[in-house]
Amino acid sequence: MTVQTRITNYLRRRAALWERRRTERYIRNLPAEVQKDIGWPGSDNNRPSHQQAPLSQWEHRW
Repeated sequence: MTVQTRITNYLRRRAALWERRRTERYIRNLPAEVQKDIGWPGSDNNRPSHQQAPLSQWEHRW
């Protein structure tokens, strides 16, 4: 495996991770009723609607 292949694979994994985290933040910001309807895990607990998932130190808020 070449260095270029390793770097490319690493960047693809990071991009997928960032996209997944962004999607999770979007879903967590939906109302609890919608989260429950789509079967999102943890949607049963009574958390305040303004609470958000913590951001990674490397991830920017869009």
